[in-house]
Amino acid sequence: MNESRIVIPIRSFLFKSQGKIIAGVIFIIGLLFGFGFNSLAVIANLNATGFWGDVQDALEFNHDQPTQVDLVNIRCPILLAPGEEGTITATFRNPNQEKANSLVKAVVSERDFGHYQVTTGSLAVEAGDEQDFRWQVTPHNIIEDHFILTRIFLMNKYNSPYPARTDTCGIFVLNLFGLQGVSMVVLMLVTSLICLVGGSILLYLSSSAVQQSSPRIDYGLYGLAGTLLIGMIANLLTWWIFAGLVLLLAVLLTSILISNMLFSRVK
Repeated sequence: MNESRIVIPIRSFLFKSQGKIIAGVIFIIGLLFGFGFNSLAVIANLNATGFWGDVQDALEFNHDQPTQVDLVNIRCPILLAPGEEGTITATFRNPNQEKANSLVKAVVSERDFGHYQVTTGSLAVEAGDEQDFRWQVTPHNIIEDHFILTRIFLMNKYNSPYPARTDTCGIFVLNLFGLQGVSMVVLMLVTSLICLVGGSILLYLSSSAVQQSSPRIDYGLYGLAGTLLIGMIANLLTWWIFAGLVLLLAVLLTSILISNMLFSRVK
């Protein structure tokens, strides 16, 4: 009788401890995938801001010049596999009451920061309409083993060779289990989402030490999970500047949480 009374509490304790460990591991996996995805996207786009292609275009760029159409955005694949090709799309809108004809120029990295490829085109955009301009990137455009950088120029209203609008984006080239770019994005997003949400729920239900600390560390963990998810959504929407700020916030939150874990007291 006495032996059974001892075994049952021990089993209960081991079960609860295993549950806490599993919850923590799942949550950490979600953090790793979330930080990884956001970091790769932001780093690639940050490198792209310094890529202009022709130095002359950079010197002649003048945002104060008028244009016939507006440059709405530029969309790149977030990730590509080393041997994979991709398509980049820039969208233009004509806000005027008459048809617009505008010149555009796209530059893409090639071999290193000093070489580039050029794609030019002419857009005929109806009044109030939008039109896409697309160009391809290949493994030949990879530089520094991991980046494909590109920039789009919209020439001024008079279609002279003077750029008046520009935007840029970067692609991170990654070899992950031989997956293609879209598959890697889906894998990281789904894994991070499931692990962060599932891990948060398990941590909340496990009555772990982080819920008994002062201040409550688990609230910070839930906030960190939400921050990473917001960053991933921002990267998918090509809001990479906002995504970069969110990533910095996530790093700051992580530092604060680590500090609290080391020095907080349990109630």
